Amino acid sequence: MKHNILLAILLFFAPLCAQSQQDTNVSTDTMPQYSEFLAPNYEWLGRAITDPTSPFYYPTLLKRFADADTSLTIEDLHCLYYGYVLQDDYNPYIRLDEEEQAREILNQDKVTKKDAEKALKLLNKAVEKAPMHLRLYMYRHFANTLVYGEDSEQAHDDAFRYVALISAIAASGDGSDYETAFHVAVVAHSYNFMNYFDLRPKSQSLQHNAGQQFDVFPLEENEYDLDDLYVNVTPCLAYLSKQFESSDKDEVIDYGPIDHFDIRVGRKLTIKLDKKRKGEYKFRIVKLEEYNDTVELTDTEKLFVEDGEPNTIVFYCVNGKWGDDRSNVLLVMKSYCKEMLAYDTFIRLDGSADFQSTSNNGIFPSVLGTEIWNDPVNAIRISRLRPNK
Repeated sequence: MKHNILLAILLFFAPLCAQSQQDTNVSTDTMPQYSEFLAPNYEWLGRAITDPTSPFYYPTLLKRFADADTSLTIEDLHCLYYGYVLQDDYNPYIRLDEEEQAREILNQDKVTKKDAEKALKLLNKAVEKAPMHLRLYMYRHFANTLVYGEDSEQAHDDAFRYVALISAIAASGDGSDYETAFHVAVVAHSYNFMNYFDLRPKSQSLQHNAGQQFDVFPLEENEYDLDDLYVNVTPCLAYLSKQFESSDKDEVIDYGPIDHFDIRVGRKLTIKLDKKRKGEYKFRIVKLEEYNDTVELTDTEKLFVEDGEPNTIVFYCVNGKWGDDRSNVLLVMKSYCKEMLAYDTFIRLDGSADFQSTSNNGIFPSVLGTEIWNDPVNAIRISRLRPNK
């Protein structure tokens, strides 16, 4: 797989640097040397991208990328993409209202030029907030095609940016095991990457190895003869851990407009409602735990043997079964709040980077609630907690 993917990106970018053993003490004007792949060395990156005399100085790389500078090498893109992890505004789970509004416009059955122009304005604002988020360039490429034409400079520039970031990921490994896993700065980029190379995952699991976290995807038959794809998602989960540590200090976690959270299969999540804002509750995440047991649908009460703290809600997102028949996913919840709550639910299916809307029954005080999906769901988004009137 490595040779095929690297061959594709080498046709687009300058050759990879000569490679030997990794050296973390090199100067900031030369890349550290790797035995085979350009896997991120965050210690070196932290020096290189903050040194104004370095060719990898982050503000300079970001401007060149914004200008669609085709002289950017794979080394430049490596520092640009993985340097994002070290930025103060790094947020791999950011939710952008402008993106969601633009996607709704572009997903209409018929999109007019005027619609596309409106979507472009929204996407330009989203890119300013999150310039390393791949999907924005995919949407903006489509909008630019509708406004300026398929062969326009604007459409080509966004295609370049999309392929550039995919190429940085592709150069980081070959995805065949823990040691040579691909590295991503944003979990959703795993799906963008697989879509680009026509890799179709059958399922997904989070695995731990040598202090690192990996998403492992068993794959359908593919041209690279790869059975499983390994993706290192350590920075993404480290970001979450940092937020959870903050919540232990009685601080509100704020991912921007705090109106949603995502919970992946195999997790228990506890939230505490906070102030109401514009009719909806602000909340903080109190605790995130792994829970990998398969739960019998008729025995969900055992998950709540102890009462929760006042004004909290506990969610389990787990694999479930009913006798010998397995239900793909259960969302089991119990509220220790005094009022009935409404919320919006979205699910993400295996092989997709996007969430899609689905229905729910609401949340009732002290009542056990269970939602069931027979689809191959790998994550659930709970949005806009509010009083149920």
